Amino acid sequence: MLRSSLYTFAAIAAARLAVAKQVGYFDADQCAAPDDFGSCYDDADEWLSDCINENCNGLGVDCHNACECAHQNAYTRCAASYCWNMVYSCEYQLQVSDALSPCVNPDIETIPFWPPPDNANGRCSCNLGKINKAQVIINQAIETCGDIVDASTMSAAQIRSLGTACLCCGLSGLLSSYDAFCPRLDLGSIGLDNFENSMAQLYSASIDWPECSSRMSGYDCAADFGYPSNIDTYYQPGAVPTGGAETLHNIGALTTPVSQTATFIIGNEQYLITAVSTDAAVPTEASNSSGAEDNQDSNNDETQDDFAVRQMGISSMLAGFAAAIAGLLIL
Repeated sequence: MLRSSLYTFAAIAAARLAVAKQVGYFDADQCAAPDDFGSCYDDADEWLSDCINENCNGLGVDCHNACECAHQNAYTRCAASYCWNMVYSCEYQLQVSDALSPCVNPDIETIPFWPPPDNANGRCSCNLGKINKAQVIINQAIETCGDIVDASTMSAAQIRSLGTACLCCGLSGLLSSYDAFCPRLDLGSIGLDNFENSMAQLYSASIDWPECSSRMSGYDCAADFGYPSNIDTYYQPGAVPTGGAETLHNIGALTTPVSQTATFIIGNEQYLITAVSTDAAVPTEASNSSGAEDNQDSNNDETQDDFAVRQMGISSMLAGFAAAIAGLLIL
């Protein structure tokens, strides 16, 4: 079975945005509450270390991923609270991409302000959120490819034909999603040049991508296998568009909160996000992609809102490790 997490590809390969006072993907100075934003990130980093050290000894990568899932969601919550004027920006969408990576079955319907609406003030030139959301759905559909065949009524050849077509549509959808939502994006600028060949090689053990030209014929990827219908064309091998010449940048400015409050579900628990501004909001500016690295801002005294970040329960995400983490329920 093909198991893919290409929606993390956008986050792993996407260039970090060059900024003066970088906190994650963001220039903190552009945020509505820059000092609180940096402090919130620092608090989340401290919690991640505690989560792993206190709970993951001998439990392997799944425990680390559960802690990282909560950690990245805490980052997203920091941005929605203290950098609300950039919730439609490239930076915010890249952060949400990172939050999807380590989470098992991420709840894509409750992420605040994501994907951004078309033509929103302060939006990213490429709607990365729509790409990522489609790719999450595609990954979920790929997991069901084995369920659509019936060994009791189908021959071995029929099972292989149908199952392979489903997998081919999945890989095609992951590749085609970029053209569906960002056809003008320079894929090389986010590290995805030659990405069709790269992905074909990555999944060569599961599927022969060149063979998909014949396997996909006669099937409707959306109607037959449940892949996203808002991807107009599921391209076959050798026909996947290579993008345009546009680099990531923000358009316009968001100067008032989309909503003063919003809810955010992590695991099975709901949390309240409040748009906080201790300084005058600084509108988002145009930003071009580059290869700068992440770093966190220095610690500030913890505010009441910072402390709220530490209260994020992650018990549901770490449910498989309940015996080992019974004493830790807060972030």
